[in-house]
Amino acid sequence: MKQLFFILIILFALVAEVIAGTPPAIIFSQDVFAMDAEGNMLPATVIDPQAIAPMQTHDFDLGRERLLRIETNIQDAEDRGLNDVVTAVRRCYAYIENNTGLRLNRGVLLYLIELDDIPYAYSFRASYSDASLWGEVRLALVERGAALSGEGAVASLNDLLYDTLPHELGHDALESIPQLVHDTGANASHHTRWFIEGVCEVLAKGFSQSEAPALYRNFLSLRNIDTVLSEKQMGADMLTWAQKNENGVVLESNLYGAAMLTMMLWTEAVPLKELLAQMVARDEPIYGSDLVAMMQKTTGITPEDMLKRAHSYGMSLKEKVVLAKLDAK
Repeated sequence: MKQLFFILIILFALVAEVIAGTPPAIIFSQDVFAMDAEGNMLPATVIDPQAIAPMQTHDFDLGRERLLRIETNIQDAEDRGLNDVVTAVRRCYAYIENNTGLRLNRGVLLYLIELDDIPYAYSFRASYSDASLWGEVRLALVERGAALSGEGAVASLNDLLYDTLPHELGHDALESIPQLVHDTGANASHHTRWFIEGVCEVLAKGFSQSEAPALYRNFLSLRNIDTVLSEKQMGADMLTWAQKNENGVVLESNLYGAAMLTMMLWTEAVPLKELLAQMVARDEPIYGSDLVAMMQKTTGITPEDMLKRAHSYGMSLKEKVVLAKLDAK
């Protein structure tokens, strides 16, 4: 089998008329492109939930009129750990709200699809209404008969529950701060992305550390925490990181890692909930330059020194958390 070179995931939601004369629905799509080591794109498998039978709907209360809805073709989901999935989502909501001091007002729609073999490249489409109910719409593919929780749980579902979901719920929480200006689409960048993505990474890694330490170590190592800030240019690129850019997959991942380490160090000095409360209390918009000034004011450390310390912090974290566990085996 040819070795895969990279995999790129694209999520997309589009308002569309499913059938003429019906109310508009949201089309959720997830496209995964894969390339082999020779640079050839692998053919994509089309996954159509309407062609998968029978599908079941499971609704779970998340409190405050929020809902976790799971659309799945897994017939014995309860026996294979569905309740543990629900518990993880509930705990994730509580973690994000407790650590940000912000409220999450919408629920999660999760498509949980079981297949005999998980394709490297695929295209998934599904339609749903009542978009106001869902803060997050996600897809997880599960191999036939695989556990949904515990030691044998499928990796993609664990990644979703313990890294992707807390990260994305972090975005949902930050969107409730109108003063914090976000980059959107192809508009000019406000240079706040390093802070926003850094906060979401801190939340994601904090949740995995508390709930699944083995996964936490793996998530950290994927961010190259010991080397990502070794070059001075990475810090400059991070502070001017735009939503729309020409960065490759590797550079984008490294920028997430750089932002994560910077925010880990900042929030060790000033708790995240306190930082966000200061932003909520402001009347004027908050841009990237305001965030840099705020970081220096609250820590007493210049941005240049903060990036140097974040590099040292990453090396220490690699040694204490990732390598220490490997040496113990």
